[in-house]
Amino acid sequence: MSLATSLSDHEAAEQLRDRFRGLLLGLALGDALGSTLQHRRPGTFNRVADLLGGGPFDIPRGAWTDDAATALHCAESFIAMGRFSVEDIGARWTRWRQSGEGAATAQCLGISAALASALSRRPGMADINAMDGEPFPRVAIAAAFGLGDAESARHMVGDLTRLTHPSALVLHAADAYMSLILNALDGVSHDRLLAPPLTSSDTIDAQSAVGEKAESPLQQWRQQVDPVQAGSARGDAVGTYWVVCGSLTAGSSFKAHLLAAINTGGQSDIQGAATGALAGALYGARSLPSHWLDALFERERIEVIADRLLVSSLTRLLDESLEVSR
Repeated sequence: MSLATSLSDHEAAEQLRDRFRGLLLGLALGDALGSTLQHRRPGTFNRVADLLGGGPFDIPRGAWTDDAATALHCAESFIAMGRFSVEDIGARWTRWRQSGEGAATAQCLGISAALASALSRRPGMADINAMDGEPFPRVAIAAAFGLGDAESARHMVGDLTRLTHPSALVLHAADAYMSLILNALDGVSHDRLLAPPLTSSDTIDAQSAVGEKAESPLQQWRQQVDPVQAGSARGDAVGTYWVVCGSLTAGSSFKAHLLAAINTGGQSDIQGAATGALAGALYGARSLPSHWLDALFERERIEVIADRLLVSSLTRLLDESLEVSR
C-alpha cells in the first residue's frame, strides 16, 4: 500500500518530503563516509564506524566528492528545466569540472575517467567499456524526479545512464536500482523492499547484457555468503547492486546499512552514495544520525534542493495529467 492510500494527504506529503530529503542527504552522507576508504584494499584498513573525512582526496569531515556533486547537479537541472536535458546537465558538469561549481569544497574532486571522457566527446560517444556503478547516485535523482510515472522514470534513467555508461549490463542494473528507489519513496517497508516481486525490472530481458542463455545476474546476490564483499569484488554495476541489496540486510537502520556498504574499500564512495540514497529514501531524513547531519557540508542547500525536486516532480505529474485530460 502506498503512502497516498494509507495516510491523510497532509501526512503523506510530509512523509514524502522526509523521504526526498532522506534520499539526497543520505546520498551525500554515503559519499562522504565512503570516500574515506575509497580505493583501499580489503584487509589493509580498520573498519570505519563514523564520519571521518580523509581518503585519497584528504577531504574534511563531512565533505563529499564527485558522486554527490554530479547527482546534485542533475537534481538542479531537473528543477530548472522541468525535464531531462542533456545539454543543461552537461553544462553543469562542465562548470563543476572547470571551476568546482557546486562542489562541497569548491573543487572538482574524483571525476571519473568515464565522465571526463563523456564531457570531452560528442553526445552518444560514451565509452561502451565503462561497466561500474557510477551512475547509481544520479539514477536515484532521476527516479525521484520521475516518481509516480515509472515509464517516464525508466526513460530518464536510461538517458542519464547512457551519458557515461551505455553498456547494456549497466543499463539493466541501473533500471533495477531505480525500481528500488521508486518503491522506497512510495513507502514500501524494509521487509518488502527486497522481495523478488518488487524488483520488477529483473524480469526485463537481459540476454544482450549477460548472454543468450544466462539468467540475469542481479538476483544472484541472494546466493552469496557475503553479498556485500562479493559485490564489491566484482567492481561492476551488478556488483554495486549486490552491495546495495546486501547492505540492506545488515541491521535495520540507515547507519547499519551505510557502514556495511562502505567498509569494503574499493568503490566505497559509489557504494556508499547508492546505499545512502536508497536507505535515506526508505527511512526518511529523520532517521539519519544527527551528528552526521550536523557535520555534513552544505546540508541546508541539499535540503532545499530536495524540497524543490519534490515540487518539480509533482508539478511534472500535474502537467502530464492536464495534458492527458485535454
